Amino acid sequence: MDLNYNVQNIFPVSIHQFQIKDFDGMKGKLIDYVYDLKKQDPVGKNISSRHGWQSLLVDLSKDNDLFRNFLIDCVSDLPFISKKTSFTIDTWININKTGSYNIKHCHPTSHLSGVLWLKCPEECGEIVFTSPYEFMGFAEHQLYSDEFKKSYGSYLSYYFTPDEGTMILFPSHLVHHVNENKSDEDRISISFNMIFNDI
Repeated sequence: MDLNYNVQNIFPVSIHQFQIKDFDGMKGKLIDYVYDLKKQDPVGKNISSRHGWQSLLVDLSKDNDLFRNFLIDCVSDLPFISKKTSFTIDTWININKTGSYNIKHCHPTSHLSGVLWLKCPEECGEIVFTSPYEFMGFAEHQLYSDEFKKSYGSYLSYYFTPDEGTMILFPSHLVHHVNENKSDEDRISISFNMIFNDI
């Protein structure tokens, strides 16, 4: 039978991706900053990390701080925000050494969460997002061809390979994890949560 076929996707989940300009000029200074922070607090905290190091929340109140200025510049003018609004931001550092990873979790107290990759050797661990419909949509998902899934972004999970100088922002409710670092070097990232006011 000849069918006039069309697909319209509704209720999408948006992942915002940015490439930081002139990152190479900042990379060495930021990595030095991270390792200095770890020297000051070698224990850190342990929430989602397994065998890696996570810092306590980084103090962003110092106006002349390299890390603070870099991060605020990255998130201060987001092109997809419909109106100007102030926000608060909490941020921390992750160092995943060889064999470390992050278990499944979400960030339920914020609106958007993000990660900015500073050091990413090959096979250092992808960030993997789980569909909010993983359970409810499982049976339906089995019906679709691989071509359909790829064409329309119909996935039960989706991963991003970390790329130095790249930042992604995602809804804080989205469950995610980081695969094991299989490289011989550290994987370093900045993670953060954003809470927007007046929305």
